[in-house]
Amino acid sequence: MSVETLLRLALVPAAIWLATLAARRWGHTVSGYLGGLPLIGGPITFYLALDHGDAFAARSATFTLAAILGQGAHLLAFAHAAKRFAWPVALLAGWSSFAVVALGVAALDPGPWLALALAFGGLAAAWIGLPHPRLPVVPARIPPAELRLRLVAAFVLAAAILWSADALGPVASGVLLSVPVTGSIMPPFTLALYGPDSVARLTRGFVVGLCGFATFFFAIAMTAVAWGTLASFAAAIAGALGAVLLASRHLRIASRQ
Repeated sequence: MSVETLLRLALVPAAIWLATLAARRWGHTVSGYLGGLPLIGGPITFYLALDHGDAFAARSATFTLAAILGQGAHLLAFAHAAKRFAWPVALLAGWSSFAVVALGVAALDPGPWLALALAFGGLAAAWIGLPHPRLPVVPARIPPAELRLRLVAAFVLAAAILWSADALGPVASGVLLSVPVTGSIMPPFTLALYGPDSVARLTRGFVVGLCGFATFFFAIAMTAVAWGTLASFAAAIAGALGAVLLASRHLRIASRQ
């Protein structure tokens, strides 16, 4: 394994580690914001563009974008199951929901605009359908075991996609990039430590973060070929951050009305 490959793989868990530090300071909602951002998928897609070309990255990004519909289904299923069951059952419900929707999206073969509509339609449905938190905010304590799981999962997903992209192709690579890795680690720990109310707060934060995720991959899908890798990713990062800021402000105001 080359030094360059190791550095690429190390960047992904490093981004997760920095996000975890921020979550410890600002709580479950901010933890959800950061968990929803493309901290794993963004760097991996950048490497796909470098290794396989901008057209590969753009097509992969389209399927990642469309599969966000599955992430919304995952959050809804987990949050509602968490009100009655322990985390293993809730996680199974979330995974099952994502798998069904993601397979449907892969068969649909959408273009970027349809993928965007699917993504934001799923996020809107998730926001409307998720439980509302009713208890005061609880400071987030990230257990060492959770942090280790986050880092290992990010590393494994990055390695699997980067090393098998030729065999997988852009469709499977794109759908895999939308697999809810942090969404399968953070909610179970939150449920076990803090209960379903904190899960409601976390999953709503995820929806806000996923607005940035969707904006990021839409920008890549639309501009990677025309603008080139660096300009496309710079625009995608700016768009993702702007989308999270706008969504957090708008949805917070809407929740109070």
